[in-house]
Amino acid sequence: MATTSQDIQTSKSGHWRGIGGPLLTVIAIAGIEILAHTGFRIPNPPAILLLTVAFSAFYSGTQSGLVSAALSWVYFAYYFSIPGQPFHYVGENFVRVAMWAITTPVMAAMLGYLKKRTTRVGTLVSEKLALETQIAERKRAEQEVRLLQTMTLAVSEAEDLHTALQVVLRKVCESTGWVLGQAWMPGESERLECVPSWHCSAKGLERFRKMSLDITFSRGGGLPGRVWATKKPAWVKDVSTDGNFPRAAVAIEVGLKAGLGIPVLAGDEVIAVLEFFVREPRQEDEHLISVVFSAAAQLGSVIQRKRAEVALRRSENQLRAIIDAEPECVKIIKADGTLVQMNAAGLAMVEASRPEQVLGKSIFKMLMPEYREPFRAFVENVLRGNKGIMEFEITGFKGTHRWLESHAVLLPEEQGGPPLVLSITRDITDRKQTEKRLRQLAHFDSLTDLPNRVQLIEKLKEAMAEADRRERLVGVVFLDLDRFKNINDSHGHAKGDKLLREVAVRLSGAVRRGDTVARLSGDEFALVLADMGHVDDVIHVAQKILDTFREAFQVEENTFFITASMGITLYPFDDRSAQELLRNADVAMYRAKESGKNNYQFYVAEMTAKVAERLSLENDLRFALERGELSLNYQPIADCQSGRILGMEALLRWKHPKRGMISPALFIPLAEETGYIVPIGEWVLRTATEQCRLWQKMGFPSLYVAVNLSSRQFHQKDLPMSIYNILQETNFNPALLNLELTEGLVMQQAEASINTLRELVAMDIRISIDDFGTGYSSLSYLKRFPINVLKIDQSFVRDIPKDEDDAAIASTIITMAHSLGLKVVAEGVETLEQLNFMREHHCNAMQGYYFSKPLPPEQFEEFLKSGIRLAV
Repeated sequence: MATTSQDIQTSKSGHWRGIGGPLLTVIAIAGIEILAHTGFRIPNPPAILLLTVAFSAFYSGTQSGLVSAALSWVYFAYYFSIPGQPFHYVGENFVRVAMWAITTPVMAAMLGYLKKRTTRVGTLVSEKLALETQIAERKRAEQEVRLLQTMTLAVSEAEDLHTALQVVLRKVCESTGWVLGQAWMPGESERLECVPSWHCSAKGLERFRKMSLDITFSRGGGLPGRVWATKKPAWVKDVSTDGNFPRAAVAIEVGLKAGLGIPVLAGDEVIAVLEFFVREPRQEDEHLISVVFSAAAQLGSVIQRKRAEVALRRSENQLRAIIDAEPECVKIIKADGTLVQMNAAGLAMVEASRPEQVLGKSIFKMLMPEYREPFRAFVENVLRGNKGIMEFEITGFKGTHRWLESHAVLLPEEQGGPPLVLSITRDITDRKQTEKRLRQLAHFDSLTDLPNRVQLIEKLKEAMAEADRRERLVGVVFLDLDRFKNINDSHGHAKGDKLLREVAVRLSGAVRRGDTVARLSGDEFALVLADMGHVDDVIHVAQKILDTFREAFQVEENTFFITASMGITLYPFDDRSAQELLRNADVAMYRAKESGKNNYQFYVAEMTAKVAERLSLENDLRFALERGELSLNYQPIADCQSGRILGMEALLRWKHPKRGMISPALFIPLAEETGYIVPIGEWVLRTATEQCRLWQKMGFPSLYVAVNLSSRQFHQKDLPMSIYNILQETNFNPALLNLELTEGLVMQQAEASINTLRELVAMDIRISIDDFGTGYSSLSYLKRFPINVLKIDQSFVRDIPKDEDDAAIASTIITMAHSLGLKVVAEGVETLEQLNFMREHHCNAMQGYYFSKPLPPEQFEEFLKSGIRLAV
């Protein structure tokens, strides 16, 4: 066994203790002898030596005492000897020496034994005290461990932080004997607030508790604030004398003295401060502070863990809620396609009523067969760490086919777990259908399902290439329905659309399998007649198409007779460009329109120039109004009997900057066709009423003004309001406004026309039927229409009185109008004979070159100033 330095030190100490007694005896003997030789006599030397023997035996043990006793006996044996005769005695000295030899060793032995027993008892007592101390410390440590374990368990099982604080406060108070424990936590105001958790084991502390609840502390303020600022425990021996204890007065009143503040730390954050009080002053107890601080540390770590658990649960719940609320399918699959997890949106997407239908099953079974292998490759690519996206088609549990788009990533592997793929899948069925629809719209007409212009061009180019290879012809036909606009205006666009679908069916039935029928726009169709051997083949098809229009079209309860005008161009004779061929056919179609409609015309080069001129005129007309090229002329209307001027008709004129005056017969139909007539018509009405109002202010008689309305204008829904606004702007009397409409115009949508006319008449506006007798008249409707004037068309006046038929028609119109209570105005009166005829038949008024031609405003003003009247 190894010998330590402590063992060596103990050995040395025992050695010196063993020789110390005999040495002391020798020193005592030497001292006595020295004193004796100096003449100083010691009163009782044996007593001194007896004390050294006793000391030696008691201090150094029995052995040392016996040695000292032997030394002392030898000395006394010599001391009491006869002088000069060592160790020879006389009298009682022998007895003394003998008794010393017996009693002194006995005394040394007894004292040595007594010393030994005393040392043993002392050792036992020390060992007992040490053991008791060790047991007490162990019990206290065990109590502290049990306290910490109990608190840790209780805190971990607590439902919330306040319950956990309550447990700690109670346990600490019970184990330490402190009477009050309470907790403080940082509030929203960045100050410490006393929380509801507390423990009290004594009475009379309610007022101190109430004050604690009512007060708050900043960092460094009071005992809690001091702990909060330093993040370290704080001990106050007596709170009543502490300078930084705002509650001192109440503490004195309720008898609280010592205080202890302990921080509850979560990491580096003070999440709470524990505060304990007792009713007597106490010195700082480091051990107690350590125990309570350990308890607080346990609380802090548990709270930190609970916070992490709560945050994790919240995060998991939020993630779960997000996934469940996610409208897209969120799923996790294994490498073999087995579904591990799928949210509610995914279940709905595959038409599963419960998760068990899909979880643990292979996703490949739901895929359309042609997408199974591509999807397997898609998953394998993702498992290699690549992001992936794929579109595929599935069949749901209820048989519904859906297009899906999946975005997938590899999930981080769990230890020992299989590799997993996270996939976000959206339903793109609508998008796919829309794409299909867009492809359809890109190549087909949505109304008739016929090819559109894009596909027509493609088909035409294919036919041209085939014709080049086989040395054949290609016919391109441009077809436009005649007067289709009238059907739309009178019966509505819904029936017009149905009629177009019927036309598409007939056209498709009139051509061969390899030909193409396309709808370009509105009522315009085009045909590609492929593989034509001769021009006569094209004529045959064109005639067959015209024949298909001979039979009436039945649309719901309506029967329509409609015709078509066609333009035809031939490849490769007329052009070698698909676009140019279509343009040529369009030009030829306009020629067919001009030729009376319901026919076909082949393209010739001269047609292009006419169409170009028409397009140029249309473009110029678009800007004629804003350029100030339009103007009004006024033709007076006079009373046939008195010759007095009754009013005037406003007539539109267009002076082109390059072409000069453009005939109204040329540009007005063009304006009507393009829709420019609406803004032009509003300008005419505003300009005419402004001019007449100006003449009235100049003192001229209040004459009425007649303004023509076009079909497009009349069928506007807001026509009455538009006219009312213009009359308000110009401050013109409605009773002096005469609106002229053709009989064909008012017969379109007759019922609607009656309603519009009644609104106008209610405004005091007069209504005239212009060019009466040239269209189709219905006396029954004529009686219902709220009209005031009939105007005899100049075509019936021109040959009067020579043409008896015209004369009979004119006289009949006058008689009929008068019988209906209407006034009559004869147009185009150019001779005295015509005027006299009208007078004889009691026609009310006339207008024409016999009295005056249409005049610009300045000349018409001079005409009024001259006071000219119609000669009677």
